[in-house]
Amino acid sequence: MGLDPAKVKYILLGHGHGDHFAGAGYFQEHYGTKVATTAADWDLIYPPNRPANQAKQDLSRPRRDVVLKEGQDVTLGDETVHVIEIPGHTPGSVAFIFNVKENGRTHTVGMFGGTILGQARIPTEGLNQYLRSIDHFLEFAKKMNVDVEIQNHALFDDTPGRLARLKARKAGDPNPLVMPIEKYTKLWGIVSECIRAEIARRPATAAN
Repeated sequence: MGLDPAKVKYILLGHGHGDHFAGAGYFQEHYGTKVATTAADWDLIYPPNRPANQAKQDLSRPRRDVVLKEGQDVTLGDETVHVIEIPGHTPGSVAFIFNVKENGRTHTVGMFGGTILGQARIPTEGLNQYLRSIDHFLEFAKKMNVDVEIQNHALFDDTPGRLARLKARKAGDPNPLVMPIEKYTKLWGIVSECIRAEIARRPATAAN
């Protein structure tokens, strides 16, 4: 990406699974980077009363550093990252909304950090919580007119294909990461309908 890792001051985790915090500890150790996630997901990374045989694994985990909380924005220079709590994928998953600029025009990014891919393994209670979190996030997205879609699982929204189109884009071509708020809302509406379909086809005894 052409970026200097020594200039990375904060790493904000969308949620506390190992495939998302991997490497964060390296930044702490080598560059003094601060790592941040919610209290619930710090507890996921370092569960209370964890077995002693996990001590070696702890070496790859970031040290508990900054605690994120909805309503407490993160300021990075003259930029602000708004934190929205979206439990469901993990107890402390979060979304981020922040501004970016391209050719002098400001866009607003909605970064959903707790996308569920494998619905079948999530209890019904967890899926219902996820639905509520999507609705909660969209309240902010609509209010702030989000028009750039990114999230934490690249295969969910064809991120590799969109990045390839971005790289090959010619002058005047649209940015493949940009979408109007109506389309953005429709995307998450489809996700919600798929979740409801999964819940509806489960036996009544599978509520948990």
